[in-house]
Amino acid sequence: MKIAFLGDSVTEAKPGVSYVDIVKNKMNTHSVVNYGKGGDTVNSLLKRIKKIDDLDTFDIIVLLIGKNDVFGKLTWQYSLLKTLMGQKWAKNKTVFTKQYLSLLDYLQTKNTNIIVIPPLILGENLNNSGNKEIEELVGIIKLIIQDYPKAFYLDIRSTFINYIKDKKQSDYIPYKVFALYTDLKNLKTNEDVDEKSSERGLFLTLDGVHINSKGANIIAEEIITQINKY
Repeated sequence: MKIAFLGDSVTEAKPGVSYVDIVKNKMNTHSVVNYGKGGDTVNSLLKRIKKIDDLDTFDIIVLLIGKNDVFGKLTWQYSLLKTLMGQKWAKNKTVFTKQYLSLLDYLQTKNTNIIVIPPLILGENLNNSGNKEIEELVGIIKLIIQDYPKAFYLDIRSTFINYIKDKKQSDYIPYKVFALYTDLKNLKTNEDVDEKSSERGLFLTLDGVHINSKGANIIAEEIITQINKY
């Protein structure tokens, strides 16, 4: 079985721990390809995958995208960076809906077996404004997915929320681009990621956005369980 993973830096695991690598190691009789790219929004992912000429050769596509449509406008620094990289975020919910529909419509022309994972969390403080906006986008995705009967909605976001909700929640988010690049430069191993995560009082993420070992294993296990049903 061939499995393609589409997404942003959470999928690429730069920085952070790779849930795709965990899937690959545990399902080593399958072919697993990681098409994650840091910074991708729904719109920029669609543009990028149109240049991938072998998507129709995969048996399953796993899609995790949408976080950067919120995170990308978090500060002026990120907004500028994403503009320069050609990774523009959706301006509002109407645009997001249109872009997500376009993404799924395109993927359906390549493969009907799509596992859709909603954006996870934006900071481990579940009550912050970023998570409230993510929740709105998740609601949109839940409605959209109803029109794609062969796509499966894998609600790992709820697993993350249930794990964190009763714990002391850290407010840490890399508001400055420099903080993100420092992690990219300095954190070379999964152990480095987990140590920094612990220093920040985080449970599932390195920085509220990217994933540590615990978070990566949760994502991987839920994906593997679903893949085994095909």
